[in-house]
Amino acid sequence: MSASSYQQLLTHVFTPADAALQDQLFPLYQDLETALKEARPGRQSQENVSFRFERLRLGLGITLMQLLTDLGGDEDSALVRDLLEEALAATSVEQIDKVIQKKSHLFEELYTELYVNADAEQVLALFETTLHATTQQETDQVITQTLQLAQDLEFHADASDEEDSPEA
Repeated sequence: MSASSYQQLLTHVFTPADAALQDQLFPLYQDLETALKEARPGRQSQENVSFRFERLRLGLGITLMQLLTDLGGDEDSALVRDLLEEALAATSVEQIDKVIQKKSHLFEELYTELYVNADAEQVLALFETTLHATTQQETDQVITQTLQLAQDLEFHADASDEEDSPEA
């Protein structure tokens, strides 16, 4: 997996109106790869790798919540996306945790108040997998699966647009 797959996912999910957010999310995968390459034995190096990994997971979570929001325009998914964006501004793993813990009830509300269809269930399953990912390999799998799902969802949207079009 490479940073290009992650960036392809971002380009596929977000619109040009989201350019500022995309600019924040684009370098996250490369930042993790750089931290892994530069890692040396020691606490500071491991903290940097952990921080970069958490930021990548936040970026993937934001992307999944955007997909979910686009599917149904659900306010709960938008609130979780906003919380993840807020956490992205943190400067340490501890700060990320504090931001998330402050509004952790939003995750419960996301699952309890969401009208779920098959596509939304897939997005939520990938989001949950992202939350539990502990390695770059696991995150790479989620990126690949999310990109495939995003492409399928766009295909479904295009197909339904064609069905709604009046025939000549």
